[in-house]
Amino acid sequence: MPHESEFLKQLGNRVREMRALRGMSRRELARLSGLSEHFVAQIEAGKGNVSIVRLLRIALVFRCE
Repeated sequence: MPHESEFLKQLGNRVREMRALRGMSRRELARLSGLSEHFVAQIEAGKGNVSIVRLLRIALVFRCE
């Protein structure tokens, strides 16, 4: 569905922006969120399906920084 792919693309862009604003590497975000670096890269690329729990993990990392 076009709406879903656009949402995932926008989400990925926002995660990348937030990470960059904090001067974090993908590896650091992955470590702090308990996700793999590969999965963080997939999210930032707007690929794959992201669960709400994984989004929460990422959001909590940005909230704590």
